[in-house]
Amino acid sequence: MSDQGDVLDGRFELLERLGSGGMGTVWRARDTVLHREVALKEVRPPGPELTGEASRMLRERVLREARALARVNHPHVVTIHHIVDVEPHPWLVMELLPGRTLQDLLERRTLPPREAARLGRELLSALRAAHAAGVLHRDIKPANVLLREPSPDRPDGVPPAVLTDFGIAALQGSTQLTATGDLIGSPEYIAPERVRGTGEGPAADLWSLGLVLYVAVEA
Repeated sequence: MSDQGDVLDGRFELLERLGSGGMGTVWRARDTVLHREVALKEVRPPGPELTGEASRMLRERVLREARALARVNHPHVVTIHHIVDVEPHPWLVMELLPGRTLQDLLERRTLPPREAARLGRELLSALRAAHAAGVLHRDIKPANVLLREPSPDRPDGVPPAVLTDFGIAALQGSTQLTATGDLIGSPEYIAPERVRGTGEGPAADLWSLGLVLYVAVEA
């Protein structure tokens, strides 16, 4: 288990645990080489640590899908800077985005239809870019939508919504991870085909996005 103050790969100092999910823990960290703060995702499966072939398949899937996502240059998709391939599990180095999540906002109020429609267009464009790169999100929910703070020097150029946690959610779906019968993710936002285990694709992400938008205006 990693702790505050640990240094990863000789350069990334763990500063603060930001949150945990089904496939790992997110840290705020300092890149001591480039002197900037980043987000580090400690990618690990729930439950006991995988060993043998299951561990190897997990690692290969992490690296393959993270590299695919790294090719997605889109203003509404979180940026992957670097992959740290270490034992017992890999880490993803990503941009650290200031702001709050859609979940935080919805705990205070719902969105007007026009605001929700704009949010939907932004997230749809993010998903199209990711799907074109062969990456499924598989865990679209308000907590994974960041409402980015405006930039003082680019008040009109910074997108207000960014879809995050691709690197963690995209790990789901391999035989080794689903053979136990565990369904990783947020059940209330998972498409029916994923729940039934009858296959999935980009349409499952779109189903989840539709439910997020419904909750945003009706919750």
